[in-house]
Amino acid sequence: MQVNAANLFLLDRANQSKTNGIFTGYARANNQRLVQLFDRTLAGSDSVRRNQAVQETMGLNPPLVTTISPTRPKVLSFEDSAFLKNYRNNMLDLQTTAARVQSGERTGETLAAISSDPAVAEARGKLEAAADQYTVRVEQLASGQVSQSAPLRAEDPMPTASGSLHLETSKGKFDFFMTGAGMENNREMLESFAAKLNSRDTGVTAAVAEDGEGQVSLRLENSAGERGSFAVSGTLSKRLALRTTQEAGEQEAVYTVQKNGGQEERFTSGENTVKVDDKITLKLKGEGTTQITAATDFLEGVADNLAILVDKYNSTRDFLARNGENRQGVQNQLRRITTQHVPEKSMDLIGVTAQKDGSYTFDREAFLRQARRTPDLVNSIVEDFSRGIQNDARQGMKESSGSLVGPVEYGRRMAETQQNPINVLSTYSKNGAYNLMNLYAAGVLMNLNV
Repeated sequence: MQVNAANLFLLDRANQSKTNGIFTGYARANNQRLVQLFDRTLAGSDSVRRNQAVQETMGLNPPLVTTISPTRPKVLSFEDSAFLKNYRNNMLDLQTTAARVQSGERTGETLAAISSDPAVAEARGKLEAAADQYTVRVEQLASGQVSQSAPLRAEDPMPTASGSLHLETSKGKFDFFMTGAGMENNREMLESFAAKLNSRDTGVTAAVAEDGEGQVSLRLENSAGERGSFAVSGTLSKRLALRTTQEAGEQEAVYTVQKNGGQEERFTSGENTVKVDDKITLKLKGEGTTQITAATDFLEGVADNLAILVDKYNSTRDFLARNGENRQGVQNQLRRITTQHVPEKSMDLIGVTAQKDGSYTFDREAFLRQARRTPDLVNSIVEDFSRGIQNDARQGMKESSGSLVGPVEYGRRMAETQQNPINVLSTYSKNGAYNLMNLYAAGVLMNLNV
């Protein structure tokens, strides 16, 4: 009976039974010697005394509880407990915010300002009441500085113009190198130049102008008629003979606003982007009349939710970056969430841009412009983007607390587990049974070849 009691104790500590335990020859022999030792020295003792003696001899005082993960510290400091709570809340909030974007749930009633004629003016903002209505009449647009190159025959083949172009605007200094080598004709060459200039936010818009006689030229204009001028220099500027054809501020925007059928008010502006009642932004596009009305716009709601998701993502990324030192699990999660979830070109379509530090910026106007043009495509990209963030947050919840509070504590607990004679090489664990089965099978095969 004493032999069985000692054996059962060793097997119970490993959460196994005799039938599923697989032992090496040395381990089994040592166990039998240990049983015989206690049989001789503790004859007549009760089972409690025998179990205590086993624990003391094995160096387990008190024994390690097998239900505690080796990657989870037994006692957390106050700081570590507070960090784990904040980490959990950040991951849960990020999941909830991403799920709200996918479900299309509205954060509130949005009375979006909508223009009946976007060719006259584009409207952005929220109206105070659903019954509000503005009549906007644009008489003329503000003009910014315009620089234009000398005309070229559009269909002349094999263009050779190339060189540097330096652009200095209110947004900074920008350097470009462009070449027409390999282009089919002058039109294609100038279109490629314009596309490259427009690829950066310089505050200047480039376009190809035609004169109706088969000639084309490169036209640079201060964006939206904003005040201020820009300077162009470089070898390509000289070769294209770029010169200023209109100075900034020569013409102001003139428009009128009538609210709810009241008195019409007349305004002037040096820019084509103007404010109405401090809550509505109008971007004047051309002469004519348009109605600004209130409507519950679903896309405005999606833009609200996407903006909230980007803000929450950035705050979570900052939290992980601040607390990632000496915390392996936090660093794993930081790398996980900063991996782009959709291609960069797709992100551009929804107005989201990845920064060098892994954060995101959101351009609401770019999102709404593309969403109203291709709503199905934009909605699909938004769902993929938010789902990727949600999955990353869900994976972050699976990080063990030991890896989250630091590798020092993690290493200490692993060392304790490895020094426990019962758990050495996982001999008496469930995973160890599989490992030993594989070793046993390999030994049998090797014996067959002897």
